Amino acid sequence: MTSPRDSLTFFDPSTRIWSGIKSPYQHDPNQSLGKLILDSLAKTPAKVTQISVDSGVQITCGEMRNRTIRLAQNLTELGYGPGDIFTMAARNGEHVAPVLFASLALGVPINTLDPSFRRDDFSHMLSTVKPRLVFCDQETLPEMEVALGMIALKPELVILGQKVEGYRHITDLLKPTGREETFVPTRFEDPSKQLAIIVCSSGTTGRSKGVCLSHSLCIAHFIGVMGCYPPDILLCFSSLYWLSGVVFLLLGTVTGAVRVITRELFNPDLAFDIIEKYRVTLCFFAPAIVLQLVNHPRALKANFSSVRACMSGGASVTAAMKYSFEKLAPNCDFKIGYGMSEIGGVVSMTEKNYYKEGSTGYIHPNVEVKVVDDSGNAVDINQEGEILIKPQFYFLGYYGNKEATDEILDQNGWIHSGDIGRIDKDGYLYIVDRKKDIIKYLSYQISPTEIETIIQSIPGVVNVCVAGVPVPGSDLPAALVVKSKDMSLTEESIDRVVRQKLSDYKQLRGGIHLVESLPMTPSGKVMRRSCRDIMEEFYTKQNDVIKR
Repeated sequence: MTSPRDSLTFFDPSTRIWSGIKSPYQHDPNQSLGKLILDSLAKTPAKVTQISVDSGVQITCGEMRNRTIRLAQNLTELGYGPGDIFTMAARNGEHVAPVLFASLALGVPINTLDPSFRRDDFSHMLSTVKPRLVFCDQETLPEMEVALGMIALKPELVILGQKVEGYRHITDLLKPTGREETFVPTRFEDPSKQLAIIVCSSGTTGRSKGVCLSHSLCIAHFIGVMGCYPPDILLCFSSLYWLSGVVFLLLGTVTGAVRVITRELFNPDLAFDIIEKYRVTLCFFAPAIVLQLVNHPRALKANFSSVRACMSGGASVTAAMKYSFEKLAPNCDFKIGYGMSEIGGVVSMTEKNYYKEGSTGYIHPNVEVKVVDDSGNAVDINQEGEILIKPQFYFLGYYGNKEATDEILDQNGWIHSGDIGRIDKDGYLYIVDRKKDIIKYLSYQISPTEIETIIQSIPGVVNVCVAGVPVPGSDLPAALVVKSKDMSLTEESIDRVVRQKLSDYKQLRGGIHLVESLPMTPSGKVMRRSCRDIMEEFYTKQNDVIKR
């Protein structure tokens, strides 16, 4: 193990602030992200930039650039442009990239949603950003239509998958205009204040919030997240709902690498097939996915020799996961990252010779971090407290939610992560616990309050607590429910209600347990930590597994 202190990360004992190295950005952040993308694609027009596993279609940089421009020009002809907001809920098909790129080139912010959302999730974010145009897959259309009806919103819908009668299809917007060479992307006086992308983040007490990321932030934080070069082949199963999906799309495109995409959800066999067939060199896998890969029977004979780097994060990543993946991929540097949507990138990350077991690496370039106690005072080396972060480029707040923005971003420019951690004498950051109550299942962020509200609406429920049962690489949502003694409520009936009203990733995979009472504080508040301990006991007994 090599210490990064005083070479890659620095500690000021007077302020107790840790700083990453001051490093120039790979690309000038003082420009439109749309312009950077189009300029990058123009450099190597004959080179392949995207390969679809599903169809076999390969798209060159020149074709991707043409599709982006045609889409932007045809949208302009329809009256769309700066001042509008677009929404996209689609899997990783071949038209997703030009939709994102065209939006950025036009200067139209785009809100990326998960195509697996149910109507309640869609309606919440749609009512927040109020898009004028929505791009979605044909499979997503039924839930999207209901969601729009729930909030009486009537944007135009454009279908990205199979054509649906009565709706405009994406290919209608990709027709040649004859004016492609005249296109100029929208310019901004100050790109650091110009909204580019709205990603979703969950809070501890409510539904998803729209995290607003500027053009400058995306250029500065996304493109430099890890080394990527023209010969690289990238794989990331994440849709653009995930920051990892957006980052890998932009990183691969701007650096001239090749992205391998599929509309299929992750499954281990598919991942093995893609990596071996296309000789993938860079990939992102959430911790739970890493576990599936390293424990799969095919891991014994798999050829992952092409993989030179894999990034993982979004939940706890153990040393065992790292070493197991590096055994599977012997030429790979398995990078563990810690970040936030509000940062638009990573705060710390490990490197091949810079890792301590349990850590998330050292502070990333151009980022400052301090750890504070409950009074807001910076604590010393190896002392635990809340992690506060100060990047060079800030997110633009939560869309339409100034109160929540003021809660996370203080007057001195520090972003309050809500995570408890410490930094050791060598500058390695450790995440000890989450101050927030957010449950992270397969990197999804789930608000316990939202699930509790659904369960509490069931007749006969007296009290409920929802928390995450920790399992390797993830948390499983679980519930303790107190019912009225005169009601014949069952775990199965509660489960049916939750399945009807919430998206798949919010289901109570950790179990539903009827109990006589919940642990309470003297002031009458539910003791969530004690409840989680009870849930873990139930889970262990019922599933005969060892918990961490």
